[in-house]
Amino acid sequence: MNSIPSDPNALYDKPHSVDLAQVMMVFQYFMVVSVSVGIGPRLFNWFKGETEGVPLLADVEAAIDIGSSYPIAVVLPVLVVFTAPYVWVVLALGLGRKWARAAAAVVVPVNTYFGLGAVVRTYGEVWALIVSPLWIFVALCVLGGLASRTARQWFRQGGWEPWYIRYEIDQLQKVNARRRRPPRRRRYRIPHDPNQADAD
Repeated sequence: MNSIPSDPNALYDKPHSVDLAQVMMVFQYFMVVSVSVGIGPRLFNWFKGETEGVPLLADVEAAIDIGSSYPIAVVLPVLVVFTAPYVWVVLALGLGRKWARAAAAVVVPVNTYFGLGAVVRTYGEVWALIVSPLWIFVALCVLGGLASRTARQWFRQGGWEPWYIRYEIDQLQKVNARRRRPPRRRRYRIPHDPNQADAD
């Protein structure tokens, strides 16, 4: 029979710091997709082609220098291969898997480095300098959330799975304790009849 964990300080709910890390990793994924596919330049070039006959607007668009994005034929296969393990890492963080925490600690800085490089290629160094605080902030949210005290305990105890039996036992013990408690007897006070003579 498997031993049941009995740590009174076990976390029965996933910490908010782990939730924050998961949300920020998803946000960072879409940031990487956006700059690697080059959604901005592609939309700009499409808009530029649609408005090339407008005199003033065409001059403004010609003055805007926007970099080149990565070829779709290269980016899409990489994203397809990258997406499945990325999703699995994000989900495994919620399950309290230690390997997912280690993987996130590696993937998030790599994403930041690659993302800023893609911003430089696509939009130029000035725009990369402007948006770099956002990339760094997202990375720090993920790494800080995974390094928090509650997150460390969450991964140390292995998430929720090893503790659900202990949780159920605790709930049953609370219910049984309430049932075993004897009911309190109500003491009824008999009102005094003023017409009745007081006993000597």
